[in-house]
Amino acid sequence: MDPRFLQEEGVGIFTGNELIVKGGLEHRMGMLTGYPGSPVAEVFDAAERIRELLLEKGVVVQIANNEALSAARLNGSQMTPVRAMAVMKSVGAHVASDGLALGNMAGTAPGGAAVAVFGDDTWSEGTQVPADSRFIAKHLYMPILEPSTFQEVKDWIGVAFDLS
Repeated sequence: MDPRFLQEEGVGIFTGNELIVKGGLEHRMGMLTGYPGSPVAEVFDAAERIRELLLEKGVVVQIANNEALSAARLNGSQMTPVRAMAVMKSVGAHVASDGLALGNMAGTAPGGAAVAVFGDDTWSEGTQVPADSRFIAKHLYMPILEPSTFQEVKDWIGVAFDLS
């Protein structure tokens, strides 16, 4: 067990991918899904390293076969009072756009939340083509949060759940 994920105050050293998982844990995430692609591929590695803690907290972690299926899982969660998060690279947001559009318009059950986290690679350093998720999110009428610090990456997961 990695004690950093239990730390509630003070300074800790994390990667951005680990902070996505930690932010979900701190804000009562019940389901984590997505498709591992750069630059957010390590989210699921971080989740695997703390598997026991996630199970103890009742968090279901399921890697999808593609981004569209992760959006479908996110949509399914919207019918229940669970806080769910789907993580994918920004190129994958286009693959998932149909499900994301429908889910965004459907809303969530009382007490539930649905958050999509996109990892952008605008210079195509780790993906096949450059992509910026702000354009597809705007097209789908999805609220956009743009964290500018590592602290905001973690904290704004809670803001995103609350907005949802």
